[in-house]
Amino acid sequence: MKNIITKTLLFVLFLTLVTALLLYKVILISNIPGSPTFWTFYGIIATVFLVTRIPYAYLYKDNHNEKYNHYDYPDVSVIIAVKNEEDGIFKTIATCLESDYTGDIECIVIDDGSTDNTRNEILRAQKYFGKDIINLIIFPVNKGKREAMAAGISESKNEIIIFVDSDSFLAKDAMTHITEHFLQNEKIGAVSGNTKVENRKKNLLTRMQSIQYSVSFNIYKASESVHKSVTCCPGCFSAYRKIAIEPLVEEWKTQRFLGSVGTFGDDRGLTNFVLKKWDIVYCQNALATTVAPEKFRVYLKQQLRWKKSWIREGVFASIFMWKKRHPLASFAFYTNFTFPIVGPILAGIVLYKSIITNNPLLFLIFISGFIILGLIFSLFTRIYLGEEDWIYMPFVSILFIFVFMWQMPWALLTLKKTHWGTR
Repeated sequence: MKNIITKTLLFVLFLTLVTALLLYKVILISNIPGSPTFWTFYGIIATVFLVTRIPYAYLYKDNHNEKYNHYDYPDVSVIIAVKNEEDGIFKTIATCLESDYTGDIECIVIDDGSTDNTRNEILRAQKYFGKDIINLIIFPVNKGKREAMAAGISESKNEIIIFVDSDSFLAKDAMTHITEHFLQNEKIGAVSGNTKVENRKKNLLTRMQSIQYSVSFNIYKASESVHKSVTCCPGCFSAYRKIAIEPLVEEWKTQRFLGSVGTFGDDRGLTNFVLKKWDIVYCQNALATTVAPEKFRVYLKQQLRWKKSWIREGVFASIFMWKKRHPLASFAFYTNFTFPIVGPILAGIVLYKSIITNNPLLFLIFISGFIILGLIFSLFTRIYLGEEDWIYMPFVSILFIFVFMWQMPWALLTLKKTHWGTR
């Protein structure tokens, strides 16, 4: 009874916030003096896009009703690229090999020039599980994750390739759920798993990342999956048909942007290549966890790296999305791609007007829109998925407005700097 009352109250709060957001936009637009401008139209389009992510996420269904025989499941090759992860690599390998999966599993681990005790931990795993199951590839010096992944693809023997980050851990049934999508539809070339934060209880920062992950996967990826056009299969846990990526490896590995070879954004880049010819979906039931940054400095560098890959891969995807994918999926992509770039400009204009008119309320109203929208998203995950960390979303929104929004111009200016940044 208590749970029903709680859900009812949360749903009422959800509807109240949706109403407040719509009224906020109507009042804001109706009070803009003069004729409608580019910013007026862009604000309407962006709001429509963001609000429609909720019904799209509600429409998304991860069905696993069909029963398969144990021999129907394809053999899989798990590829783990690792550098200096001595504390967690054995556990990562173990969660893959101790899966309930009925098909054969081979595990390919690429030690990308580790300088700590990582290699000994891999050798310990080999001794425990068997050298015939774990194939260890050693790079004497660091070559980069993309080279390591490519080496794993080259060595793989099986029909389905599963990428797992060296600090990620799979649920027992994760492989079963993620591979069932390939059995359901032969046009699917890749599937994104559902990753949560392993160390979510560590501090406020990891709690904030926990709800960020939930919104990213269970709203954005879920809504993209409705049209089978997921734009990023994250490296923490995703699966691909080998025939979908093997012909693309060399081009992907040597991919350049502004004359520089890509050294990050490997997952988004590979997804782009596959998305040109194959469908890509999200599997909500394929659960994994990953270790999130616990220090703000590391988190800040990670976000800058992700923004650079967002820009670079967004440019590549913009060339083909309009002609290869569903029109509504294309509309969502282009709107979502421009928002982080145009957003700081709009925020700067509002801040400038707030200062010259000596009206701080103007910028505070602008901020409130982000906070309301963030709460709507997090409440959705709480009501329908039981996410515990939904209440931390306002902190995420405030951090985005005052810090991470302004990283985008810096990311644009430093695109050619391709160092990893968090090592």
